[in-house]
Amino acid sequence: MTESSDPPYINEPAPTNLSLALARRVGLQAYGNRILALMLFLLHAAFVWGRGEAWGQAMVLAHYGIFLLWQPFFSGQQHLPWPRALGILVVGAALAVIGSSWAAVLWVVLLAGLLGGITIGLKPIQERLGLWLAVLYLLLLLFIWLLPQSFGLPVHRNGYTVLLRDCLLVLPALLILFPSPGLQRQTGVVDLLYTLLFVLVIGVLGLGSYAAMQLTHTDYARGVLISMGTIALSLLIIAWLWQPRGEASGLRNLFSRYVLSLGLPLEEWLKQLSDSADREPDPEIFLHEAMAGFTHLPWSTGVTWVTAQSRGELGAKSRHSVTFSHQGVEVYFYTDAPVNPAFALHLRLLTEIIGYFHAAKTRERMMQANAYTQAIYETGSRLTHDVKNLLQSLKTLCSAAEHSRPDQAMSLQSLMQRQLPQMAKRLEITLDKLKSPTTAADRKEILAREWWRNLNNRYARDSISFHADDANAAAWLPHELFDSVADNLVQNALRKRLQEPEVRIRVDLQTSPMISLTVCDTGSVAEAEVAEKLFHEPVTSHDGLGIGLYQAAKQAAELDYQLRLRENREGYVCFELVQVAT
Repeated sequence: MTESSDPPYINEPAPTNLSLALARRVGLQAYGNRILALMLFLLHAAFVWGRGEAWGQAMVLAHYGIFLLWQPFFSGQQHLPWPRALGILVVGAALAVIGSSWAAVLWVVLLAGLLGGITIGLKPIQERLGLWLAVLYLLLLLFIWLLPQSFGLPVHRNGYTVLLRDCLLVLPALLILFPSPGLQRQTGVVDLLYTLLFVLVIGVLGLGSYAAMQLTHTDYARGVLISMGTIALSLLIIAWLWQPRGEASGLRNLFSRYVLSLGLPLEEWLKQLSDSADREPDPEIFLHEAMAGFTHLPWSTGVTWVTAQSRGELGAKSRHSVTFSHQGVEVYFYTDAPVNPAFALHLRLLTEIIGYFHAAKTRERMMQANAYTQAIYETGSRLTHDVKNLLQSLKTLCSAAEHSRPDQAMSLQSLMQRQLPQMAKRLEITLDKLKSPTTAADRKEILAREWWRNLNNRYARDSISFHADDANAAAWLPHELFDSVADNLVQNALRKRLQEPEVRIRVDLQTSPMISLTVCDTGSVAEAEVAEKLFHEPVTSHDGLGIGLYQAAKQAAELDYQLRLRENREGYVCFELVQVAT
């Protein structure tokens, strides 16, 4: 195995304090396991070779200094507050000044628990093996040398004992053969729960060994074996109770339920939150109801929340509070006692749930407003085309009146009598749409023969060829849909004729077996990009094929019809409105 080139702490900015700058200057940071090995060698020198000597106390300070370089708690560029820095200095001074063997035992137990907690969080097996060697060294040193001295047991300092004791240094020496773990101080690599568990197990094992010695009146080695067997048997029983076989629920389920309901009846609160979310669409009222659930809990004195639109307060404020924010919702929880870290994590999760619900309801309200605005826009666009078509028909009547001769008075009067009532009716329908833009499409129907006759009369002077399979058909047509589609298609063809005077226009109505309306012309083709988007979205065009056909296609889909471009080739362009079989 070779030493990894990755530094032990990654993603760190440039150092600002002297210790980390010195570490980088001598290249220690790139060799995390070598720093750890040096720390263990200095520990051996301080607590084994130099115990009771002045130079041994100096080794304790050197060991503690190397530990501060290696420790995974604080980044080198982090500025510690003076109380925390003072506590670090006090620990180092206590280790150097206090000559008690129990202080050395306690420090070794803490180091073993810390390394064990770090090892659990590592994934690469080679990195874990290196740190397990360090843990094994500390445990052997503890049970072979330090604990017997602390218990007041006679330790034979013969050559064999000293050789066995000093041969333990082979384990930290092997650390340099393993890659250094990539520890990130900013993210907190130490698992507190596993660290405490390791410390407690090691402590119970050590004290249990002494208790076994006193109760069974045996020697130290047998006491250690009895303590190890007892702990192993206890762990096996706890592991079985944690997740027993069969359908019985073990301690794991009870522990999970306890953690989830720590200080808060989670299931009841979530049910209340879900009911409020289903019942109340307004996000601010929902937020008020959700916060009201916190005021009934025994640990809560009050709650305050702030959003971009409002703020609220329930209950009373207290000296102890904790604040969380998520998705634009900031919540202040006031409690009668300081909030512990586990409960703070619990409250953070609940705040995120409330924030997600509030954000979803806010988006829902915005979507409703956008839908209403979109309905107004689409209706206005369609009505604009209806008004334009009415204006075109009115201009046709005006042109007929201006150019009629006296001998055509009777035919002009007949034309006016037929067209003006139809135009008034269509204008009335258009104005009715403005009153309720979100209503469904008009489903009033008209006989095919009557509608066909009105369409012929409306465009009688525009040189359009009209053909129907049955001029007296008794089929019923959606009045507004066929008027809108026919006017859009015919007016588009007429606008094309203004640029291409030779264009011929033909309108066909088929009532059997399926109802269809076809409008064809002999003009130029629609461009491919326009034809692709024609009925799916508004298109930018100056030939009349903009938003009108898009609106007509949507209206047709609502009434089980389909508007499509049936043919699109030079000299033959056909649009078709056809009934969809259901």
